[in-house]
Amino acid sequence: MPEIVADDLNSGDLDQTRPDRRLLLVLLIVPVLLSLAAVWALDHTRANKSLFSITNLVGPTTRSLLAGDGITVCTEEMGTRGNPICFHAARMPATAVVVASGIRLLGDRYLPVVCFKTILLLLPVEFAIYLAWCCLPQPPGRRAVAILLLLVPFLIPAFLADVTNLQVDEGFSYSFLALATAILFLNRAAVGSTRRTSLRGIGKALLFAVALDGLYLSKSGMLLAVLVLLVGFLALEKQTRLRWLVLLLVAAAPLGWALHQHHASGRYSVGTSFDGINLHKGNNAGFLQNYPPVHGDSLDWYDFELNRGVSFPDEWSFNDYHRRAALEYLRTHPRETLSGDLRKLKILFFSFEKYGSTANSGARRLIEIAGMLTFRLIFWTATASAVFLLLRHCLPADRSLRVAAATFLALVAASTLPYLAGFAYTRHVSILIYPSALFCCRLLCEPERD
Repeated sequence: MPEIVADDLNSGDLDQTRPDRRLLLVLLIVPVLLSLAAVWALDHTRANKSLFSITNLVGPTTRSLLAGDGITVCTEEMGTRGNPICFHAARMPATAVVVASGIRLLGDRYLPVVCFKTILLLLPVEFAIYLAWCCLPQPPGRRAVAILLLLVPFLIPAFLADVTNLQVDEGFSYSFLALATAILFLNRAAVGSTRRTSLRGIGKALLFAVALDGLYLSKSGMLLAVLVLLVGFLALEKQTRLRWLVLLLVAAAPLGWALHQHHASGRYSVGTSFDGINLHKGNNAGFLQNYPPVHGDSLDWYDFELNRGVSFPDEWSFNDYHRRAALEYLRTHPRETLSGDLRKLKILFFSFEKYGSTANSGARRLIEIAGMLTFRLIFWTATASAVFLLLRHCLPADRSLRVAAATFLALVAASTLPYLAGFAYTRHVSILIYPSALFCCRLLCEPERD
């Protein structure tokens, strides 16, 4: 268990903490209730659906894992009609492991397993909320804003889609990212509080390393983000032994995955055998005609066109062909590549529409747009504040706040760069909703200065 250090409290302080503890209870319960309500709203029509039929190869890889065959699936679904390919290294393990665990516990029952996944992946977010509660500011106005920041993401459909989703990696990576950023942004502020408890020592190091390993094992594209967060931790941590502990534990995940990849598929890789086609999807002659996809659609239907006239003996020849084709397009079409990148930037940072998922209409669409507006407001407030802190060297901000600001900006770049290289949907940036809110909370935790 993480080491929690508590400061001494006199009787007056104890009286003051009672309403604070009730507030903590509210902050922990409300996200769970809102998330489970979203599960019902989004998934109750799938109650009779088999979990083994989930798309994005989640269902087949889960079946394979339960059968003891690893994360393996032989399929034509990647646009290779008449040429089934056996993929052993196409998906990171977190998704299949969580869904398989849910089936072991609850059976092939869609709604119970979605609820299981939702609550399980909310646990890291709940700890992030706890760390934010540890340093809530006392001035009522700032305190109210901080509380709002912790709860509002659970009213944003793009974020709730991650919280409840079984079939996309972001439905798992969002959680570990929230925990890692909370430890990095908020824990030092909590340690400085005389009214609260805080996470320290080896407990902090272990929890941070687990968060980064979970983030990477949920989605290999988050490896750059893992490195950014790791550098931020090393910059703040003063104890050499804890630095080495975190460094070794974080390095164990990609090294272990590379060894698994070699054993399962014959190649050492810290990525997946889908990386090539994901790059090709965003860099080909038809991209500008097909992107952004119409609402409710994705680019998956175009896989067949990218594979037309080619056959593949195995997953790595499939990966390598698409990687070479994408790199050749990038080399020979710089103007089209720039136009595509500008569209991706718009989707990632400016669009109020949601792309790459089911389409909504009527009141649901208005709620969705309102949620995106809220997300953009929180995100750009956090981004502008971080830039301001770094540019205004005369500000009396402490070093931990400057490191937090630099880490947040680097995290935004690292989290979105893989999708600028490939293709971007709204869900690829929605994982930054809670880190943005947590960074704003960190700013509010700063003591008021004369």
